[in-house]
Amino acid sequence: MSYEKPSGSMATKLGVLVVAAAAIAAVAYFVMKDEPPAKLRELPAPIQPVATALPKVAEKHAYEEPIPVVHPEPLPTLNQSDVAVVAALQGLGADGLLQMVIPEEILRKFVRAVDAVEDGKLINEYRPIVSPKGALLVDSFHATVAGGELGNTEEVEQFRMSAKNYKRYDVYATMVTLLDSDATVAMYKRFYPLLSEAYKEMGLSKGNFHSVLIRAIDNILEAPDASGDMILVRPKVYFEFADPALEKLPATHKLMLRMGPENANRVKSSLKSLRSKLMQK
Repeated sequence: MSYEKPSGSMATKLGVLVVAAAAIAAVAYFVMKDEPPAKLRELPAPIQPVATALPKVAEKHAYEEPIPVVHPEPLPTLNQSDVAVVAALQGLGADGLLQMVIPEEILRKFVRAVDAVEDGKLINEYRPIVSPKGALLVDSFHATVAGGELGNTEEVEQFRMSAKNYKRYDVYATMVTLLDSDATVAMYKRFYPLLSEAYKEMGLSKGNFHSVLIRAIDNILEAPDASGDMILVRPKVYFEFADPALEKLPATHKLMLRMGPENANRVKSSLKSLRSKLMQK
């Protein structure tokens, strides 16, 4: 997929900012969606679960807010910003981009999503971007396990996450990778007053929005890197990670695992660069 370089108009630059921000927080909007099984059954523990340590809980740091960029073209009001955003997206010329964005209250939705990601949570409603199409894709296989005190063995069905599932997140990882981080940071500083206004509307006591954004990025960067098969179990309706350490991870970290190692690495690499530039004055 190729992307045209945005034009110099402020409307297009606003689109770059919003798309960048939405892509960064895209992990906040995807949930496991599976059809219930025809028959539920208890499965044994996986033969080779992925060994992963829980991330350390870091103190919440406060960061100084960026100085808004002075520009002769005035900002739209927060209530009227959707028109400018949609117009900018139309000018980007990226196939399918408009179909990914939910074009109502885009900036407010982004702020709420970032706030959720900072806490390691996912939101199902009030999202700025649509979820990946389809349900979670898994592969089934049979394994031989011990069956009781007599040492009998039996063949049981087990599940692992399919490599095909990772492809559902390719477009989101690609969007983040292709972003111009310098332009993204410049536009973030330019439109920070609107983002700050939207955050203040929420009435939270977590500091300024810039601090929340940095901590949200840190949350994604702290997601563990897992290798090998992602073994799953289905004790009720939805699949869960068979490794208890993985299942106890924050929802954002589990989502990064569902993206697959390649997509997760691409997102993390882009976010590290973006975070570094966001910290520059």
